[in-house]
Amino acid sequence: MRKDNIGSAWKDFYRGIWCYLRNNNGVVMLASVIAASTVLGLRYLGSLQILELKTFDKMITLRTSEPRDARLVIVGITDADLDTYLGTASVSDQVITDLIRKVRSHQPRVIGLDFYRNLPNRPGTQELAQVFRTTPNLIGIEKVIGNDERHPIPGNAILRAADQVAASDIVVDMDGLVRRGLLFPAADSARILEGFGLRIALEYLAGEPTAITPEIDAPALTLNQTPFPPIEHRTGGYVDMDARGYQILLNFRQQEHAFEVVSLKQVLHDQLASDLMRDRIVLIGSMALSRSDIFYTAGQRSEGSPPIKFGVEIHGEIASQIISTTLEGRPLIYAWSQWLESLFIIGISLGGGYLTQQATKLWQRLTFIPVASLLVIVGSYGALNFLGLWLPIVPTLLGLWVAAALTGAHRTSRLQVLSAKDKLTGLANRRTFDENLQQLWFKALRSQQPLTLMVGDVDHFKKYNDTYGHPQGDDCLKRVAQAIRTAVRARGALIARYGGEEFVVLLPNASADQGVAIAHAILDKLNAYHLPHSASETADHVTMSLGVTSFIPQLEIPPSALVEMADLGLYTAKKLGRNRVQLHQPDTLNRLMLDT
Repeated sequence: MRKDNIGSAWKDFYRGIWCYLRNNNGVVMLASVIAASTVLGLRYLGSLQILELKTFDKMITLRTSEPRDARLVIVGITDADLDTYLGTASVSDQVITDLIRKVRSHQPRVIGLDFYRNLPNRPGTQELAQVFRTTPNLIGIEKVIGNDERHPIPGNAILRAADQVAASDIVVDMDGLVRRGLLFPAADSARILEGFGLRIALEYLAGEPTAITPEIDAPALTLNQTPFPPIEHRTGGYVDMDARGYQILLNFRQQEHAFEVVSLKQVLHDQLASDLMRDRIVLIGSMALSRSDIFYTAGQRSEGSPPIKFGVEIHGEIASQIISTTLEGRPLIYAWSQWLESLFIIGISLGGGYLTQQATKLWQRLTFIPVASLLVIVGSYGALNFLGLWLPIVPTLLGLWVAAALTGAHRTSRLQVLSAKDKLTGLANRRTFDENLQQLWFKALRSQQPLTLMVGDVDHFKKYNDTYGHPQGDDCLKRVAQAIRTAVRARGALIARYGGEEFVVLLPNASADQGVAIAHAILDKLNAYHLPHSASETADHVTMSLGVTSFIPQLEIPPSALVEMADLGLYTAKKLGRNRVQLHQPDTLNRLMLDT
């Protein structure tokens, strides 16, 4: 097979694919896939990460408020306690001892001490050691993960020996907000240590009438048949985050304080209800703005207060989340897998492209995509609020709008093309010819180059329609248009259907001889088709007559003169017997100039 035949076959193949796509909404699919792929690429590179996280924060903030968790009570040591009650910025061992004894007298189920006590802070060191030895439901803390600013901090030796310590590490996102909680921190040793919030929750659940403990053989942490799957480095809107250890997304309760908070003074002075702490979790920690245990979080709804939570509150949120999910089925915040999110984004993008393609009226174009966007936002809010599902809102909306824009741009360009072409033959229409005639006329006028026009008419076409019918007549006009298109190879030539069975060919920078040669080529091509025409008075097949004219435009002559000259040539060709080419030179230009 010759190379040119192979190239032609490939061109026909690609042309066939394009026609199939165009006639089967393929452009919508192609534009939507391009839009979704672009968005997914940007997402993969992390370009949308901050925007996705901020959108997630906003959705969290707008969720319906939940009641306080009555199972947890926080004893917060505030700046007022430090200044007016203790008179010092340091919480001594004696103060911690007195506080734990008071709390223990209320018979809580678990006591969590969110203070480091690896070094003595006299006075009261010996008394505190004795309290640690005699309080089996007390859990202390140690810092496991080191960094450039803070090194690991070991827990109290007595509590460590009794296995009553947990990791107090808190992970912070790249924008300084806390959205994740550590259930098991990453550590460089073989020692497995629970996060403080998880350990508190496990101790509480173990004290239930039917003790609830982790299922040993489960692939993920599972409590009461409820799994707590860890997040990965690309969960939700995160891109390559540090997912070491065992982390979950935090489901903050939408209140300034999600738990009952009492002060150090209230506890030591017995200013509490007798049953406030009974059989509950009591967390003891700093709630002083002057201390460093402060973190920014998303979803705060309180007005007039900074969007912060103290470390003890975050540990309480983790414990509350685990307990409420295990006992009451409170939703965890989770996200789909990456491939499922990608399918979701592609699907919504396809929907956006389809809606744009179907929008034929102005009100549809103005409402379809905004309404679809609103549905995505409302659906995402509902999924997060009621199911805990974090949907990819930002890339989905971006894919929707980009797909709509691409489809709309293609639809507009296609409409422009259709408005410029004859629907039956695919050639330029009368309006396009008139516009181009004006432009080429004045261009030739400036350059003083000849402008050639031929006007052709299918011979006895009315009889053809009467004999074969209008559908066959339409096919005949398509074949005539094909013959003209095949024969005319001149650069810059404009072929148009002028009206009915009449066709025109406009040739810039072409001489009269070139125009006549092309006209004869059109006749030869049409005659080679040998389309039957039994009613013709000229031949037994379809023929046409062509009039040709060519001259250099002059300022005093209107562009319509070119059409009139070619029409005169066509009239003469018909008069002389049809199926021929007749050149009509402008020897009557002077008369036209006088008429204008």
